[in-house]
Amino acid sequence: MAGTRTAPLFTAAVSRRIITLHLIDVSGDLWAEDWEVPIAETAADIEAWAAAYVVGSQASLYAITESNQRIGAAIAANAQTDARNSVKDGVNLLFPNGSTFKSRTLRLVAPVPGAMTNDTDIPAVSGATIDSLITATIAVSTVADYFGSAQYTERRERKNNPRVSQ
Repeated sequence: MAGTRTAPLFTAAVSRRIITLHLIDVSGDLWAEDWEVPIAETAADIEAWAAAYVVGSQASLYAITESNQRIGAAIAANAQTDARNSVKDGVNLLFPNGSTFKSRTLRLVAPVPGAMTNDTDIPAVSGATIDSLITATIAVSTVADYFGSAQYTERRERKNNPRVSQ
């Protein structure tokens, strides 16, 4: 059984706006700094904030992203209690792009039993649950053009879990 949704529809009014500054340091380490701004904040004010941040940092600002969020109630009692019910448990889905050679990973946290092969730690990538997620992810993606592989992990543990593909 899946969890319960309290998030508003994507077509609902925006209830929070987040601006993210993406930075890289001299050793190549990446950092993303989020800041909530008023929904009606002007582009000029956001640009002034980003410029002031760069003046105070040795890191290079290479991207600015904006997130318009629609927030519902976060109610733990709405979640399910089957096996692998923690957000620390998840299936990592790898989506490569054949022309750019870049990949993205989508993590399906607290996977439902139908996302796994029986009682094993092997994702059921041809099952309806994960297959429909793969199809929908490719449809909305600007980077991924195919599904690469899936692997179940608890927190960051990957050592003994097989990686599977369709």
